[in-house]
Amino acid sequence: MELLYFIIASFLVVIVPGPTVSLIITNSLKFGVRAGLLNILGTQIGVLILILLLALGFEFISPFVDQIIKTVRIIGAIYLIILGIITFNSKINLNNNQSEKYNKRFILQGLIVILTNPKIFLFLGSFLPQFISLEHSISFQIIYFGLLFVLVATIFDSCYALIFGKFRNLIAQKYLKILNLIGSAILVLVGVWLFAN
Repeated sequence: MELLYFIIASFLVVIVPGPTVSLIITNSLKFGVRAGLLNILGTQIGVLILILLLALGFEFISPFVDQIIKTVRIIGAIYLIILGIITFNSKINLNNNQSEKYNKRFILQGLIVILTNPKIFLFLGSFLPQFISLEHSISFQIIYFGLLFVLVATIFDSCYALIFGKFRNLIAQKYLKILNLIGSAILVLVGVWLFAN
């Protein structure tokens, strides 16, 4: 039963719009499905890094969680604002065949956004331990539930990338420019919101 609760909670965390979802939607609309999926790859690499750090040093980092969250929130906010401005000024690419350089850029974007997203710190640092039993290995349980969260996040984030990436192929160039403006504005607004909170 706990496993079902955890999956439902993971789903709710994933579908709530935030920096990660905004990035995936923006890049999927602008560059296509592949860009969104590469963002997701980057975000999930970041989640795995956080899970391993949590599993290795939960007792050590727990007293510093508040300071860590404040710091990464500011860094993430600044990054999203800059990314929104760059997105607004860059050209729309209707060709889905990005170069290796672009592929790495999308992965790096996803990695940076997830590592500077306070929501994932709060989720992994406070919610995840609620499902841990002291009768079994804490590190193993953190990794187990963390991987389950990665699976749920990958599935539903991929839906965003597929839907919005395919949607771009159904509309004209002039509408893509409008969507590019909206996507850029979303990134900047999310960044400003993070900065203000």
